[in-house]
Order: sequence, then C-alpha cells, then structure tokens
Amino acid sequence: MTTLPAIGILLATWLLMWLAQGIPTLCLLASPCPAPDVRVAPALLFGGLMLVPTVALILTARGGRSWGWVRPLSFILLVALAVVGIGAVLFSGGFTVPFVFS
Repeated sequence: MTTLPAIGILLATWLLMWLAQGIPTLCLLASPCPAPDVRVAPALLFGGLMLVPTVALILTARGGRSWGWVRPLSFILLVALAVVGIGAVLFSGGFTVPFVFS
C-alpha cells in the first residue's frame, strides 16, 4: 500500500490551516476580540501531531512483514487529526466568517 494518500492528506491539511490564518474573525459583543494570531497555536499543534501517523505509515510501507492494525489505525488517526485540526483552527477565537462586512 502506498503512502501517497497520507502525504496528500498531510499537505492538503497544512495548506488549509495556512490559508485559514487569513480568514477574519467576527468579534462577539460579550467578549473582547481575540488576538490576530489566535489560530497559530492550534495549527502548529495539530500540524505537528499529524506527523506521527504519517511517519508511522511511511515506516510500515517499507517493511516486508504484515503490520496488521498499525496501518489502518494510522490512516484513521491521520484523518481524525486533520478534521479536528481544521475545525480547531477555524473556530478558535470566535466564530469565523469568510468575508468582511462593510
């Protein structure tokens, strides 16, 4: 089984997290506005955590023996971290809107 889907998921998620840094946040009236860099910490955390299952998939692809449950678990963990990470980046610091009200 090839590791190209895992690398593709990793790179696509990193790209989405990087692009999400530019989406403006909508400040809630009850709380103060978050800092402009409020999305950096979740992006670094989940982006770094996604390296663990990706490295596991790359290392198990080279081996000649059967890894059984390691590869499916790594794919599931990689996709789960990607979805939760993008959600954490988009919704950190308040509700986000893809455009600015004028």
